[in-house]
Amino acid sequence: MARGSIRVWLLLAALSLGDLVWGAASGLRLSHWRPLALGVLALFAIMLFYRLSGRSARIAAMAEAPLQWIVFSIAGAVLTYLAAAHAGPLCDRELAAADAALGFDWNAWFAFVNRHPAVKFPLAFAYGSLMAQIVLSALWFAWRGADSRNGELLTHVIAALAVTAAVCWRLPAVGPGAGVPAIAALYLDDFLGLRAGSLHAFDVMKLQGIVVFPSFHATLAALFSYAHRGSRLFLPVAALNAVMLVSIPSEGGHYLVDLFAGLAVAAGVVLVLRGLPLPTPALARRRQIA
Repeated sequence: MARGSIRVWLLLAALSLGDLVWGAASGLRLSHWRPLALGVLALFAIMLFYRLSGRSARIAAMAEAPLQWIVFSIAGAVLTYLAAAHAGPLCDRELAAADAALGFDWNAWFAFVNRHPAVKFPLAFAYGSLMAQIVLSALWFAWRGADSRNGELLTHVIAALAVTAAVCWRLPAVGPGAGVPAIAALYLDDFLGLRAGSLHAFDVMKLQGIVVFPSFHATLAALFSYAHRGSRLFLPVAALNAVMLVSIPSEGGHYLVDLFAGLAVAAGVVLVLRGLPLPTPALARRRQIA
């Protein structure tokens, strides 16, 4: 197992343990684990078989990377739910004022996007591409023998999620899209129920992204583009994520400043972790992922 993968598993263990302790103290309960558990066990069995038998390190890695992302997705979502449940006063007024200072009118932009299908379609496609990017990037790096790049990406993402949860705990917001039924349906009931203390039990298969500020979509757009540096996929991935950044206000119901804050989180995590004595990714050399 690569050092980067071991680091990821340790970070996931720490994140999950923190969720368990904080969740138990908060009375948060999750149900309907069976489908998720079956998928996790299947991927774990494939990884273990191919790694221990020595038949294919690539197939083992192609099972391990999605497995790590599944664990992260659940543990990370739980952390943001716990942060929302204990967050302070809403800061929507301040965020809206910051948008106004930048000259951005969310309602006008949202109306413009929805009046023009030629604009709406690519923005909606890019915003909804996140799951495909996770799966395809994890499999691509594993297939190319870029285990260290997979490890680097997930290390950055886990660290960024921790920062994001801390910020949204201090600066919670419902977002400018809370009055739009299609956007509110994505997160608002869970967010408000957590804040009110009226929701404590959740279906683990239906956990939502409930963070408004900073935008985690923006953070992931930057981190996925950075992860593909030196790869033949860099230009299409970067282009897709550039469109995703444009889509965040209208498709995710975010303030414009949410986008900038998400980019700042990504940049900060990369700069800080590059300065730490972590193993240098083997695939930092272009020829290994070309």
